[in-house]
Amino acid sequence: MADKADGYDSLREQYPPILNTAQVAELLDLNPRTVLVMAGDGRLPASRLKGSRKFHFVLESVIDTLKENLVSETSETEESSAH
Repeated sequence: MADKADGYDSLREQYPPILNTAQVAELLDLNPRTVLVMAGDGRLPASRLKGSRKFHFVLESVIDTLKENLVSETSETEESSAH
């Protein structure tokens, strides 16, 4: 079950539990094509029924992905020193 005190309540209220590509693009402020690419390469968790080209996204999985990819000062410093 989702941690309701995690600050993502407004997303849970605004979006349905299962999202389409356009909804995920809106939620993440990305181009829908980018969402498709990220779903295809595994950066965004998605499901696709056999024989279908349409991706489906579970809202809680998208929120979990956001939580797992938080940017911190440490990761920014490590990333900039690697370049």
